[in-house]
Amino acid sequence: MEINVTEVEYCKLHVSYEANEEQIDSKKIEVLTLFKKAPVPGFRKGKASLDAIRHHYKSQIDDSLKRALAEEAYHNTVFEKSIKPYGSPDFKSVLLMNDKFTCEFDLHKKPDFELSVYKDFEIPKPVQDMTVDALAAKLMEELRIRSGEAVPYTEDDFVQDGDSVIINYEVFDGEEHLEQFAANGEMLTVGKGKLPGFDTSLLGMKAGEVREFMVNMPEGSLPEILGKNLKFVVTLNVGQKLNPMPLNDELAKKLGKETFAEVQEYITGTATARIAESEKGKLIAQVSAKLVAANEMVIPDWLKLAEAQYLATQSRVDWNKLGDEEKEGLLKTAEPNVKLSLILDRIREVEPEAQLGDQEIIEMIKTTLAKSSENIDDLLKSMNQNGYLPVLIGRIRDENTLDFVLKASKIIE
Repeated sequence: MEINVTEVEYCKLHVSYEANEEQIDSKKIEVLTLFKKAPVPGFRKGKASLDAIRHHYKSQIDDSLKRALAEEAYHNTVFEKSIKPYGSPDFKSVLLMNDKFTCEFDLHKKPDFELSVYKDFEIPKPVQDMTVDALAAKLMEELRIRSGEAVPYTEDDFVQDGDSVIINYEVFDGEEHLEQFAANGEMLTVGKGKLPGFDTSLLGMKAGEVREFMVNMPEGSLPEILGKNLKFVVTLNVGQKLNPMPLNDELAKKLGKETFAEVQEYITGTATARIAESEKGKLIAQVSAKLVAANEMVIPDWLKLAEAQYLATQSRVDWNKLGDEEKEGLLKTAEPNVKLSLILDRIREVEPEAQLGDQEIIEMIKTTLAKSSENIDDLLKSMNQNGYLPVLIGRIRDENTLDFVLKASKIIE
């Protein structure tokens, strides 16, 4: 075989490949074996001669042979040239003529870099915003409110903290109508919204009222609106208040418990778990930042672009409709994400304990999906078809590696 590799841009390769006669003959035998039991008119199943099979399935055999040789070309190239591929190959041509096979394809590779520090970080223990007791009290209050009786607004009622409302709103940047951010029939629990200043601006509204107010877009907003002072025109459709249930055994029975003491135990356990999860999340964020800072590498433009476009998709934004400034903001966010992913991938190469096999991850996902009433195999198939399964597998793999790095770090009190 003959393999020629050219780096057309940083970490993007163009491959020209030609198979030798022995490779083609060997692959022909493999492909013909797959067709041996295929039905051929005039023969009993599995009894047709190879010549009859070749004649009857000539087109299918040729297609299968080309696919098999192309797949082999990719794997041979990666092995012979010691390439660490990123993603799938993009075949430009696949030709099989007169017992000669050639193909050309583009291939992305992972950037080369020297793995620096990834163990023995000193991580300050994060300060918690709330104690277990305070969070438990907050959760208990939320629970009695959710379990309470919902009472629709009368003409005298107005929006107060904790009320559930259904609103419509339009959003304007000056005179420009930002149609993509408008909403109709959005349900909101007042005081639980994530946009600072929005909920408080609803206080005092009555059903049917229209109110205009300005909200400054905070950190974490999409680049195209970050920091802008936008006008919201809100219509309050309907609302309802909840009369909280008393803290007694009646509340417990509504929740499937026997006594209020059981409810208290459950709430305390939930609060403890949430505090622990919050602390771990803050520690992981510190570990991630240290990994990115400690390891130097050049990120390929195509890889940053792919991550930025993925971030746009996750935010339900059309990349092609974004301005240069908005795209640049997403590209800036994408770079450390890509860098961290590559670092974690390299850690897995040198640390067996940081690795998780695909099948092991699939079993973990199946365990989680077992709680669903839907068929697990159907769910996995759907997740794979819409592209979510590979993303989820990658996320689980990275989380496991970050756990490994965290365990190898020292938490400073």
